Amino acid sequence: MRWWRSLRLQTLVLVVVLVAAPLLVLRVLGDADAERRTLLLAAVADAGSAIGTGLAGELGPLAPADIERLPAVLAHYAGGQRRIRVLLRPPGGNADGFFLLAAAPAIAPDEVDAERRQLRDLGVLPMAAEGCAAPRAGATLLGPLLLGAGSEVLTAVVAVAGVAGCWAVVIGTDEMRLRGVADPGPYWRRPEARAALAIYGLMAALVVLVFAGVWRDLRRMQNLAASEAAGLGFAEAASVPELSGLAGAFDDMVRRLRRGAEMLRQAAEANAHAFKGPIGVIRQALEPLRPSGGAALAPVDAALDRLDGLVRSARVLDSAAADLLEPELVRVDVSALAEAVVAGFGDGRVVGAIEPGLAVRAQADALETVLENLIENALGFSPAGGMVQVGLARAGGEAVLTVADDGPGVAPERIGRIFERYYSHRPDHTGRGQSGTHFGIGLWLVRQHVLLLGGSLAAENRAGGGFSMVVRLPLAV
Repeated sequence: MRWWRSLRLQTLVLVVVLVAAPLLVLRVLGDADAERRTLLLAAVADAGSAIGTGLAGELGPLAPADIERLPAVLAHYAGGQRRIRVLLRPPGGNADGFFLLAAAPAIAPDEVDAERRQLRDLGVLPMAAEGCAAPRAGATLLGPLLLGAGSEVLTAVVAVAGVAGCWAVVIGTDEMRLRGVADPGPYWRRPEARAALAIYGLMAALVVLVFAGVWRDLRRMQNLAASEAAGLGFAEAASVPELSGLAGAFDDMVRRLRRGAEMLRQAAEANAHAFKGPIGVIRQALEPLRPSGGAALAPVDAALDRLDGLVRSARVLDSAAADLLEPELVRVDVSALAEAVVAGFGDGRVVGAIEPGLAVRAQADALETVLENLIENALGFSPAGGMVQVGLARAGGEAVLTVADDGPGVAPERIGRIFERYYSHRPDHTGRGQSGTHFGIGLWLVRQHVLLLGGSLAAENRAGGGFSMVVRLPLAV
């Protein structure tokens, strides 16, 4: 589950959750609100239907001569925030030929015609006419529809055929009782939903800002670690207070590494100077003995040469260790560098097939050391007249460097050891004899530098004879 600890993945999951959560909650709350509206409308419709049915029962037997009793009948059912209108269509009238006879609360005489026209335009009067033609009275919920200036919701209409004609009872309710029901719209437009969304959005923004701040500082420290500006500090790149301690610890670690690298370089120089002095004194002391004992001094000269070589090797190793502690990586045109190194040998035995324009992040000196050591090692194992082929090509996001020779190759059981420090095995296949100047550090240095650059190194015997080294380095972005 290590992949789950990725800050990038966790941030992505957080964003998905922050986006999906309000959508899901709004969906659930919207469904619940729709159900609430349905239940409320049904309850209001049932109440209106009951009132209308009861009132219609009294209007049915009412004769034309008894119409003046209508306000008294209507008063028994009026009350609260209900609004009741009673209309009559005389026998033989057309579908919308209804007259508004009474209302509770009362309507001003100059507004009666406007009320009747609005009921006609909303389809209430035609529906009432159809209800009178039915075998029995019924109640129907319309809409809900808004009456007047939108302050009243029409909740029920009851029509009944009576002695005086077709009666229509229209029941309305104050819109304030049904606010959010008469004109619901999307749930997220509700004031309470908008307030909740605003609070949630602020909370989500704060969480994302926290993650973004940590991510930004980590990226700054990563870019700083890979940059060429050695004077900058990690603490300067950390704006999140909780990361300041970590950044300061990185700065302290870098300072310790730099001090350690400098001490290694100084120790390498001091040790080499300290050893070379006694070696030089021994060589000078042997000079007077050479005329009479030259043959006897040959082993001593060979030992001194080897000792001198070991001192140089120790110096190289210490310097390489210092470079590994404090690498300063820059963009290097590896194609141009390989061309220059191949041309530098100049004896015709080294040929190159170099793809131009390839660049890696590396230490130029270290990369040059890798190339030179690989080519020199290949030349050392090549027979007289043998060729060394140097290739460089792009493979995906890597630069692949190949150095191949025509030598005898390496025994399979020894291939795994050729990159070990101080390991050297050179059979005399050239007829030139063996010298004691090989100390087994060249390929060890090559491997250390390649690993430092984030690359890989492989060696294998060639199918047609000879040996090849393959170096893979990530290309610079």
